[in-house]
Amino acid sequence: MSGVVSWALPLTCTILFYGLAGGFWKLSSLGYGQFCVLFFAIKTLTNWGAWFGNRCPNPLDSHRRRFVRISLLGQLFNGMAWICYFKALSTGPAALVQTITAAYTALTVVLALIFLKERLVAIQVIGVSLVIGSGITLGMSEGGSSQAESNLWLYASFGTLLCWGICTAIFKHAYNQDGADDTVFFLTNWVGMGVTVLPFGISQLNGESWTDGLALGLLIVLLYCLGDLTLFAAINRGPASIVSPLSGLYPLPTIVFSAVVLKEHISGMQWGVVAVVLIALMLIVPAPDNPILKLLGRAPVVVAEPALTEEEKEDNNT
Repeated sequence: MSGVVSWALPLTCTILFYGLAGGFWKLSSLGYGQFCVLFFAIKTLTNWGAWFGNRCPNPLDSHRRRFVRISLLGQLFNGMAWICYFKALSTGPAALVQTITAAYTALTVVLALIFLKERLVAIQVIGVSLVIGSGITLGMSEGGSSQAESNLWLYASFGTLLCWGICTAIFKHAYNQDGADDTVFFLTNWVGMGVTVLPFGISQLNGESWTDGLALGLLIVLLYCLGDLTLFAAINRGPASIVSPLSGLYPLPTIVFSAVVLKEHISGMQWGVVAVVLIALMLIVPAPDNPILKLLGRAPVVVAEPALTEEEKEDNNT
């Protein structure tokens, strides 16, 4: 594979895997804690398998220690995000949960602006504003419920959005360090899941049966884990500034699944919020790769600096 297909194909797989996993979740009979335990078990197979398949790079090499430390910090937030995400899917409508959590990319843009000194153009500001406004609108539409428990999925969804937004910004900073490596990153991901998702899942077990729905549960967590791997394959082969925001389109398969298979009731206003968020995800793509700016012929052209010759490098070092 070459060109756009080399990253568009794994990106499409990521969207399908994440989206279908969210839909199948609602058909499973396994408990919340059981999913957390299964998730860690499958992560053990996929993440360590990817590491062994890449000739086992040493995660303790001195040149990548800073990368590992920063990645581990991000993985703690990532683990908390998955805990909130599983809780949201367990208690709320899959289509809305997927849409809210996918908006974490907008928060990452804001955090990158503040802490990583990245710059926003007007169209990205519009995209972030639409996401924030959609979240407030959805929160107000659910706020009239008489029982706090009925809104738990909404709070958990926003918790997921917050933690994923933070961890993604941290990961962006980690990948700017020396020794950054995807397969080493997978090991930090496994460690993060081991100190967050696994103990939390064990604490939630209440003697449920593991035989009923185990096959579907394994399929669901496998889809999530494969989605992680295909996402990093897409980022490796394509522009991260496009791949990362577009990976947030995973609510699309879930929405179709929820409407056709689950028959979930979603109000007209909530469908409107879903549409606005999906449009906003397109708007927050960085300016040089922004599809809207490209369509309008206003995307800035990034000119790469010429590589230094050996003589110039020696002059700079003296």
